[in-house]
Amino acid sequence: MANEITLNLKMSALKGSLNHTENHGTLSVDLTGLTAIGGAATVTTTAGALAMGSVTSAGYAYFRNTGPTNFVEIGTGITTSFVPFLKLKAGEAAICRLSTSAPTARANTASVQLQYYILAD
Repeated sequence: MANEITLNLKMSALKGSLNHTENHGTLSVDLTGLTAIGGAATVTTTAGALAMGSVTSAGYAYFRNTGPTNFVEIGTGITTSFVPFLKLKAGEAAICRLSTSAPTARANTASVQLQYYILAD
């Protein structure tokens, strides 16, 4: 089977003289893996690993900061070796293909709840 993942991609920005839209439309991609992991994690101000369960090779991932105030960063490494590659302000969400099978997360000022779902690649 093919094209088991469907993504709808559109971004619009309109403010002052800035007026731009990127609209790829629907993108279908293959899902090679048979496992996934997800749920809600309490992310603290010290970078820590996200639970990966039986997902050993991460693919597409969904992240949503459900907190009302603080941002959260998704990245690699823990404590002082943390390198963020994604930032979500309060209420924001993102979908990406992970290039690491050991994603970590860190909140900026106080703990936040991070909703996530990661598909095996």
